[in-house]
Amino acid sequence: MKSLALILVIAQFFSGALNTIQGQLLETFNIFDANYTLTSFVQNLNTLIGPIKNPGYPGPELAAKSVMILDQDSGRVLYAKNPDARLPIASLTKIMTALVVLDKYQNNLDMPIQVSSIAAEATGSRMYLYKNERLTALDLLKGLLIQSANDAATVFATEIADDPSSFVRAMNSKAQEMGLINTHFTNDIGFDEADHYSTARDIAEMTRVALNNEIFAEIVAIDKTTVYDITGRLSHSLNNTNELIGRFKNVIGVKTGTTDEAGESLVASAVGSSGQRVIAVLLNSPDRFREGKEALDWALRAYSWIEVV
Repeated sequence: MKSLALILVIAQFFSGALNTIQGQLLETFNIFDANYTLTSFVQNLNTLIGPIKNPGYPGPELAAKSVMILDQDSGRVLYAKNPDARLPIASLTKIMTALVVLDKYQNNLDMPIQVSSIAAEATGSRMYLYKNERLTALDLLKGLLIQSANDAATVFATEIADDPSSFVRAMNSKAQEMGLINTHFTNDIGFDEADHYSTARDIAEMTRVALNNEIFAEIVAIDKTTVYDITGRLSHSLNNTNELIGRFKNVIGVKTGTTDEAGESLVASAVGSSGQRVIAVLLNSPDRFREGKEALDWALRAYSWIEVV
């Protein structure tokens, strides 16, 4: 099947059907460089073209209200169900919260940040921070993404901006910069509010960008860990809310979300045997972990990527 996919791509390439890609390969890829390998060529070709659909694979039957399955490297849509429906997204919000945080602290993740009183009093999912304790930006980011900690989100919102509303404006500004036209935030946590929404399509693209950040990708793949304040005396145990992490070796992220209006939602990512990566977004699913794994498995079976022989 994979050989057939490669033959089809090569045939299209040399028949002139992919003129744009031909030009990009010659102009962007240093294919005449002595250090340019076949592996690099194949990786770049997969990024440009994306996977090839295998015949005989109908779409998955998923009960989630909205679904998007995406090839991470090329951005190609592999499957969609109501992908542009504006829906509550619960703590999937924190993917954007993390992106804004990384804009600020990417090169200074060891910076200590003090927990404000408003953050220590946060409700819902928490890492149980203490007022005035100090943790590094990296450890707070772990709490935000692994434990889905509302108190960590509030620490960042009050530290980076004068108040949470200013931080939310930064989130909306970044969403606009990324072209997420059906996304709007009113809080940094994911609480149900009338004008707080996104779509499966926008979340898939948001996640694709986030996973290209090595720090983000490393954190969301962690099953469990413990972080400490800068004195080493106060500890916080973190357990990933994504139940697929740790159960399946090829699942490498990324985030859960649950509220009354959003239902149970999930963004999951998996890597295939040849390094291909897929992202599945399920909004308001009756069984998000089963459906998430089913969506990822379907994508890796229903499509083929070019491989180095």
